[in-house]
Order: sequence, then structure tokens, then C-alpha cells
Amino acid sequence: MSVVMATFNGEEFLMEQLASIARQSRCPDDMIVVDDASTDATATILRDFADAAPFPVELVVRSSHLGTSATFEEAMRRATGDILLICDQDDHWHPDKIATMVDRLQANPGALLAFSDSRLVGPTNRQIDRSRWRIAGFTPSEWRSMRDDAFGQMVFRQVVAGCTAAIRSDLLTAALPFPGALQEVAGPIIYDRWLSLVAAAAGPVVLVPEQLIDYRIHEGQQVGIPALRWRRVAPKAVLHLAQLVISTAERNRRNEYLDLHLAEIDKRLTLSGLATDASDRRLALAEEHVRRRIELTAERRNRIRRVIREFHHQDGYRRFSFGLATAVADALR
Repeated sequence: MSVVMATFNGEEFLMEQLASIARQSRCPDDMIVVDDASTDATATILRDFADAAPFPVELVVRSSHLGTSATFEEAMRRATGDILLICDQDDHWHPDKIATMVDRLQANPGALLAFSDSRLVGPTNRQIDRSRWRIAGFTPSEWRSMRDDAFGQMVFRQVVAGCTAAIRSDLLTAALPFPGALQEVAGPIIYDRWLSLVAAAAGPVVLVPEQLIDYRIHEGQQVGIPALRWRRVAPKAVLHLAQLVISTAERNRRNEYLDLHLAEIDKRLTLSGLATDASDRRLALAEEHVRRRIELTAERRNRIRRVIREFHHQDGYRRFSFGLATAVADALR
């Protein structure tokens, strides 16, 4: 079992994060850290930790900066464990984080990914909220929906933060390399969004409702919720409301972006041997819904009728979008 970490100019909180990994009740078999050409003391901190850690640490310090997703990809390629735990540079792992995540994933052999809740803290470790899931509106009723239909939940909404996830190495046969910009619809998809979509398309995912890390919010975050803007844990009510104010052009761009990535996942699962009849069916239904929404752009006369039909379709708005909010937005555009 391997811990994989990507770093960049993380000296402020890095020592605390590394210490929390060294104090785990179950240590990793090894740890792979790739530094993305930091210009502060990050590399020095990492070298000192590698010399003293109670487990092997492989450290790679890049000479040029490539970004978060590319750095995590290199770390994942170097990992040798059957299970990989993804680690950010600025959080704090609770003592049973590794043991709990590994046990839950091993208890669910059909799952390629598990993810936990986390506690939100500020730069000084002051608690901001006891639960990232709670503030995101990810409620117990949605936990049940996620267990029954993880892919349906993840298609339209980012739920998994990479720093709370554990993945099986088998997932990487389909997920790597992380896709770059597919055509010119949008930029590259963020790595944890991609991993969660591929894993959920392939099969079930494991929910771990315990808060196993302190998820730190601060101004210098590489990814996450910089400056308390809640970018990646927006409450679901806000996401519903946003459907009504997104421009037609932006809505079309997002649908085309999603369509391209669903097609890419379909291809990757087939080539990797992870595809099943069930995964093929899940992907086909999601792609059909997204493409029907794309077709609404050119449909004026019968748009409302088609939206109503899609809303009542069991594999339509209620499964793969924000339900009524998205349907109303599509009808009014």
C-alpha cells in the first residue's frame, strides 16, 4: 500500500502533514513524493523527512513546473502498492486514516475507489466546519443514492476530493494517462474528478462517512477552496440555483465537455479490460442523456415537450443532472 503525494511551494503546512503520516496507526509500505519544481524550502523538508521516516520514501524533485495533475500522475506511475492513498501537502491525517481506508476498500473487492468525509479547518487549525460532506449538502439520503448508483451521482457533480480517496492500482490501467484538453471544448479535467468518474463508471465506490483528515482551507492552495470561495464543496442548493443562471453557451460547452469525457472513459474501460455489461450500460445511458440535452440547442418548437419527456425518463434529468432545476433551465434557454 502506497501513499502518493504531489507538492509545490508547500513549506507552510508540509511538516505537519508529513508528521501526521508518520504517526499513522498503520504505516504505508512506501511513499512516493513528486515535487513540482518548488522555489521554497519544500524539497529540503521532504529530503529531511525521507531520511527519518519509518517507511521507504521515494522523492522526485522536478526541474520544471507542470501542474498538479501531471505531478500526481508521475507519483501514481511510480507507486508499487495494490492500493494508493492520495495525499495533499497541506492537510492533516487523523491517526487511523490509512487503516480505515484500506480496510474499507479491501472489504469491497468490486470497488476501485473509496473516499471519506473530512473536517474543514483554517490555517491555524481552527475548525470551520465539522464535515465537508455536510457543508456540500451531501446528506445521508445521498449516501444511499451514491451506494446504489455512484455513477449517476458523479456524472453531474464533483463529490470526491482526491486527498480523501484511496484507489486500487487496477484503476490506473484505465485512468492513466490523465486526459489533456479533449479538442478545444475546455481545458484538462482535474485529476480527482477524472479518477472518480472512471471508478464509478466501472463499478461501485465505497463511502467512508468518518472524518479522516483535516482539510485545510487557506489562501495558497493549489486546488481546493482558496480564499473560502467554496469552489469545490458548493452546497447543492447553490448548484441547483446555478443551473438557472448559466448562459446557453456555457451550458452547451459543459455538455460537450462531459460528452467527450464519457466517450473517453468508455474507450479506456474497454481497452483496459475493466469494461463489463453493466459499465457499458451505465455509460451508454449517460451519453444518451447528455446528447439529448445537446440536441435541445437546435430544437425550438418542441423543446419544452422534449424536456418534459426527458424529465420523466428514469435515466434522464433525475439521474444524470440536477433534476428539475436543470430541466427548467433547458426549457427556458
